[in-house]
Amino acid sequence: MKQKQLMIILLVLFINIKKRSWRQLPKYYKSLAYVSFFNCFYYYICKRYLLWEFTAHGFQWRILRAVHIFIVAPLITLGCLSNFPSSINKQIIHIFKWTIGSTLVEYIAVKNKILIFKHGWNILWSSLIYLQMYTFSYYHTKNPLQTWICSIFFVVSFIIKFNVPLKKRLLKGPFCLFFHKDKPFFSMES
Repeated sequence: MKQKQLMIILLVLFINIKKRSWRQLPKYYKSLAYVSFFNCFYYYICKRYLLWEFTAHGFQWRILRAVHIFIVAPLITLGCLSNFPSSINKQIIHIFKWTIGSTLVEYIAVKNKILIFKHGWNILWSSLIYLQMYTFSYYHTKNPLQTWICSIFFVVSFIIKFNVPLKKRLLKGPFCLFFHKDKPFFSMES
């Protein structure tokens, strides 16, 4: 299983090396950070109710998630954005090619038990996520605020569709770890 995970990571690296997409990093780094943010947000919101998960045989699951959040997903996105066409018709075709290609790779990953789906998630939902990721990543370069608004709409829609349980602790954010109920984090008293 570890070898299969490494093959996916190496495939993504190979595609980016072959396409020399790293040269476009200064142009697209904000869009790549956007992709990583929403990937992290998925793991935060769905922490106890994951819709998909990589099987971590041979890897520590936190390391595997970090690699996919901060390396694999941004590099896939960079590969797509690095040679983005200028005409709208070619852009649509380009996004669909990348969506279909990514969906096929994910389908193979599911069949090889590298990735598992839960709670009603399936390959069609994954293809919609890829379509959204590539479209919004490009749109983020043109209009970041509208992209964030659309993204929030999609996140809320997925939370409702898949009945993701939201706990009060999630709504407080990760910074609540620094605050204790019995003792304030910061006090004016000496």
